[in-house]
Amino acid sequence: MKSTPPKVHVIGAGVVGLTTALLLRIKGYDVTILAKHFPGDLSSDYTSPWAGARWKTMAPNDDPRLQRYDAESFKIFWELAKCRAGETGIMVVPSFDYYEKPTDDQRNPWWKSVVPGFQVIPKHELPPKTALGYRFTTVLINPERYLKWLQAQFVALGGKRIHIALSSITEAMDDEQNSVDIVINCTGMHSAWLGGVKDKNIKPIRGQNVLVRANHIRRTISMKTKDAYTYIIPRSDGTVILGTTKEEESTNTKPNKALAKDIMERAVKYCPDLTNGKGIKRLDVVDHIVGIRPGREGGPRVENEFKTSPSGKPILVTHNYGHDGSGYQSSWGSAKHTIQLVEEGYTALQARSNKIQTLLARL
Repeated sequence: MKSTPPKVHVIGAGVVGLTTALLLRIKGYDVTILAKHFPGDLSSDYTSPWAGARWKTMAPNDDPRLQRYDAESFKIFWELAKCRAGETGIMVVPSFDYYEKPTDDQRNPWWKSVVPGFQVIPKHELPPKTALGYRFTTVLINPERYLKWLQAQFVALGGKRIHIALSSITEAMDDEQNSVDIVINCTGMHSAWLGGVKDKNIKPIRGQNVLVRANHIRRTISMKTKDAYTYIIPRSDGTVILGTTKEEESTNTKPNKALAKDIMERAVKYCPDLTNGKGIKRLDVVDHIVGIRPGREGGPRVENEFKTSPSGKPILVTHNYGHDGSGYQSSWGSAKHTIQLVEEGYTALQARSNKIQTLLARL
């Protein structure tokens, strides 16, 4: 790295952007986050605060890249839970996952050696009409507290923030000193319409959840049936997320009352302890939540691209977006891959510049 650290603009302050910016700052880069929303904002187009946020990998058995993202992230969350649980809002709890009609991947999960205590649940202990279940220990994350913690670590290390809404990625390439070297695109759903990106593979996936108060719940449960995916995710503040829906191509952020009722009925069916068996009328509802997950055909985009700034300067652009509902559980792994790409790309950029300087010196 040159004596003056490369200047990096990270676009986006969701969990992926904050984690990537923090790792870059730890590596010694001069990092500024450019974002319309930061932790504490509760806008409907700021996805990360609305997440269920537990570690439950969705990486297929035949995708080592996504497996690496999730496994590396679990290790870091596990360490944070042991030494910074209160600050980060991370809980360690038992998890119970059930499947009505399991796939081959679900029958032989690649990640059973990643999490502690993985066990297949005996058939006589399974809920009715359930073909497979397993228990293991996992981590759950309180998004509001965790995002603020990430931001605090970044700022404490000298990271900078600018509140700005960008219409094009080129707006992040120049500053008054013409000193920007690298742009990191962590804009999630916004990559669908951000100028200079406009990724047609981005697909919005609407998720609706219900937030209730139930501080006696200290386990997470999920049930995958033919028609629905249900989860119960407790948080460190005594609230519990009940979910969910997966509505492709929908960006409607208004809660649907009928869907909310269905979610609550499913939740108390699979976790009667929520109301001590007394049904949804006894649920202490805190809020109804809608988030738009940044789905992407082909999976997350984590790759380098070389562009030219409006002033004519060569710029390295590294993309890290399109993680669907896996932003938290893949955040550290995808950020580590991004930093690797930045180092490779910036080395190539410097080599190209040195060749031009050598050529000009001969004139």
